[in-house]
Amino acid sequence: MTILSIIASFFIGAIPTGFILAKKFKGVDIRTEGSGNIGSTNVRRVLGHKLAVATQVIDVLKGLVPVAIAIGIHKSGLIDMDYYLYVSLVALASILGHNFTPFLSFKGGKGVNTTLGSFFLLSPLSVVVGVATYFILKYFTKIVSIRSIALGISMPITCLLTGADMTITISAFLSTLLLIVRHKSNIIRIMNGTEK
Repeated sequence: MTILSIIASFFIGAIPTGFILAKKFKGVDIRTEGSGNIGSTNVRRVLGHKLAVATQVIDVLKGLVPVAIAIGIHKSGLIDMDYYLYVSLVALASILGHNFTPFLSFKGGKGVNTTLGSFFLLSPLSVVVGVATYFILKYFTKIVSIRSIALGISMPITCLLTGADMTITISAFLSTLLLIVRHKSNIIRIMNGTEK
C-alpha cells in the first residue's frame, strides 16, 4: 500500500496540465512555443491568462490531492511508516512526477505550483511565506524565474525558523533543490543578463 500510493502520487503529479490544455483548447504544442516549458508561466506568455490560471490551479492540485489522500490513508491505520516520512515521500513523488513526466519523455515543468500544493497541508506557513516572497519581489524585478527561485528558497528557511518537523524541513529543502535544478537554464540566462 505504501509503495503503491507513492507511485500513484508520482503519476498524478506527472499529468502534463499545460501541454494538455494548450493542445485541447488552442491546438498548440506548448513545448514548441515561448520558452518551451509546459508550466503556467509559459502558458500565460503564449496563450493568455485564462489557460494559465487553469494550468496553475490544476498543477497545485496535483501536489495537494495526493498529500491529502496520504494523510487520510495514514490516519486510517493502513500505513505503518512514520507519518512525516510517508507524507513527505508522497509530496516529493508528486513534484518529481511533474518535473519529469513520463508522458512527455520525462521533460516536465519546473515544479513551483506543484511544490506549493504538496506543502500546503504539510507546512502551510512556509507556503504562505513563499507566495508572499514571490509577490513582494514583483516590486523589485519582473523576472519570474528569480521570484520563483526565491519562493522555493524561502520555504525550507521558514520550516527551520519555525521549528517544523525535521523530515518536513528536509523534504522542503529537497523540493527547493529540485526547483533550482529545473531553473538551471534560467539561472544561466540571469547570469548572462538575457533572462526576461
